[in-house]
Amino acid sequence: MCDPVTMAVVAVGAGALSAYGQMEAANAAADAQEAQGKAMATQAGQEQDAANAQAERIRSAAKRQRAEAAAAFSASGVSVDAGTPLKIDQEIARGGELDALNTIISGGRESDTLTREAEAFGRTAKATRKAGQMQAVSTLMSSASSASSASGWRANGPGFSGGQAPAPIVNAR
Repeated sequence: MCDPVTMAVVAVGAGALSAYGQMEAANAAADAQEAQGKAMATQAGQEQDAANAQAERIRSAAKRQRAEAAAAFSASGVSVDAGTPLKIDQEIARGGELDALNTIISGGRESDTLTREAEAFGRTAKATRKAGQMQAVSTLMSSASSASSASGWRANGPGFSGGQAPAPIVNAR
């Protein structure tokens, strides 16, 4: 069997190595969570951009539809500046803009959700790092305790080890 000092050094070394491994594992997990958060933030921006692009396509389609309707009325000899043709033109414009705005709102909501998820990944990464630090500290403290026990420090004496009789009580009368 090894001498107490060697056992203490081994216990401290093993504890330090274990603590280092815990920190590295926590950091790796936190890095992955941060990367996921960044990906979510990027996706949030892409969702908003896609919604804006779709809204522009809807507006363009509404303009084409208005032009086609005006051309059809003009070809048949109907004035497009008053009456039913004007109401139809206004309704097409109103419907197109409503669809465009709904698309932007929907994209904004999706973007907001993804942004909140990205922020949550950031908070989780921070908590993971903190938990790794706490676990490493706990491991170091545990290994220090084991080292002190292995070296015999505070274990050899009356009342400390449990294997010896307690110190005698002397009545001082």
